[in-house]
Amino acid sequence: MPDDSACKYKTFFGDRSAFYVATSQTATIVNLAIRLGRPLLVEGEAGCGKTRLAHAIAEELELAGSPISITVKSTTQAKDLLYRFDALRRLQDAQNPANTDARWVYPYVELEPLGDAIQKGKPCVVLIDEVDKADIDFPNDLLDVLDRFEFDIEDLPRSESDRCAAAKGFGRHVTAPADGVKPIVIITSNREKPLPEPFLRRCLYTRLDFPADAGILARIVRKNLDARLDDIGDALIAGAVARFCQIRERGRDLELQKLPATSELVDWVRVLHWQSRKAEEVSPDALSSADQAVLFKLHQDIERYRARTAEESAE
Repeated sequence: MPDDSACKYKTFFGDRSAFYVATSQTATIVNLAIRLGRPLLVEGEAGCGKTRLAHAIAEELELAGSPISITVKSTTQAKDLLYRFDALRRLQDAQNPANTDARWVYPYVELEPLGDAIQKGKPCVVLIDEVDKADIDFPNDLLDVLDRFEFDIEDLPRSESDRCAAAKGFGRHVTAPADGVKPIVIITSNREKPLPEPFLRRCLYTRLDFPADAGILARIVRKNLDARLDDIGDALIAGAVARFCQIRERGRDLELQKLPATSELVDWVRVLHWQSRKAEEVSPDALSSADQAVLFKLHQDIERYRARTAEESAE
């Protein structure tokens, strides 16, 4: 059954933000995740817009502010997304006899981004970025929270729950208000390590592939160019897209570790414009050092590309 709170969100079309173009398939999956009230797990190669998708959803659905962004680290625990207990400050305050706050725990408890979004129950997008960087227990610990959108502040004694609620608006058990809305949760992964199957079952999934359509690529470039660069002509963009696809295909044949993606394409169009170069004059077989610096991000990829070019020139 659809989530009743989903009716408070508009439909995501994927191409109505100022900077992003999503395929119709991606837009459909985003809307399904919203309707079902489930997190959306987004994968894809670096530079293809996983993180920016969350920003596009927030903009297109006219949600106030940017997405609540949480960058996961190897040391991140699930509770770090929900609340923070400042034990060190409490210990320091306890050294002052005049400070009576240290008798309690609740003055030192604050909600973190995901916990605050759940407690307020207002429409918003929560971005949990690079979930695969965390310890294997992290996604499992997050399961119940993402299923029920409620949690307990384990560090807060039950005896202080009412005091905390009176002072801060939340008690030991945090849940959305009755008329609240579940946040839209976008979770990105680079699959640096496998994710637990129970976690995967609770998510909807989509993969952002590099656009195969030159027209879509041209639209992405145009949307992401700085407004001050509106004098970049459509001919330059179309030509750059065509050459870029050839370079990327060559890189795929060479099995480069990091293929250039849409972010590199946008930067390359800017460079071509600044250098007053025509894309048709660029040969995938003879890229300049500037082209290589913009398109490739790893020394071994540059060397592999150069070596193949040298070999073909010698033949």
